[in-house]
Amino acid sequence: MDNIDKFLELFSDFELVIVPKQERKREAAPVESLQKTKASLKKALKRLEREYKQALRSFKINKISRSELYEFEWRIFEIQDELNKLDSNEE
Repeated sequence: MDNIDKFLELFSDFELVIVPKQERKREAAPVESLQKTKASLKKALKRLEREYKQALRSFKINKISRSELYEFEWRIFEIQDELNKLDSNEE
C-alpha cells in the first residue's frame, strides 16, 4: 500500500467541499475620507522632507550612516507612491 492509499484510508470519513470564493465588489470610499487621507499624507510628506534635509546634513558630517539616510528616502518614496495611487483611483 502506498502513502496515498494510506492517507485516503485514514481520512475516508471526511468530506472535502471546495466552494469558490465569491468576488466582492469594493465600495468606493467616501470623498471626504479620501480628502482627509490625502491631506494627512501630504502633511506627513512635508514633515519627512524636512527631516530628510536634516538627515542629509547629518550624513554630510558623518553623524548618520548611508543606510539611515536611505530609510528616509525610502519612506518619502512610499508616501509619494501612496499619493499617486490615491490620485489614480479618483480618476
